[in-house]
Amino acid sequence: PVRVLHRRAQAVRPRTVHWLEPRLLNEHYLVLRLSTQAGMYIKEFVHGDLGRTRPSLRDLLGGGRVEILQLDVEGLEDHEQRQ
Repeated sequence: PVRVLHRRAQAVRPRTVHWLEPRLLNEHYLVLRLSTQAGMYIKEFVHGDLGRTRPSLRDLLGGGRVEILQLDVEGLEDHEQRQ
């Protein structure tokens, strides 16, 4: 992400979104639940990080303005313990 460029090497770091579950509240707001791979930058996925994060939620919604009003972590999964 742009916010950490001064302390991290610029590199392509592919991450996976396992699933997205949008719930439209009205024409301006939605609640989005998602499950992602560890290490995914959610804020950058939403905003697009000035075009550095592709695809982004902003791109998927047509390139308009997107803002995060609240960001909650609902849980973590330890895949090593499940095996």
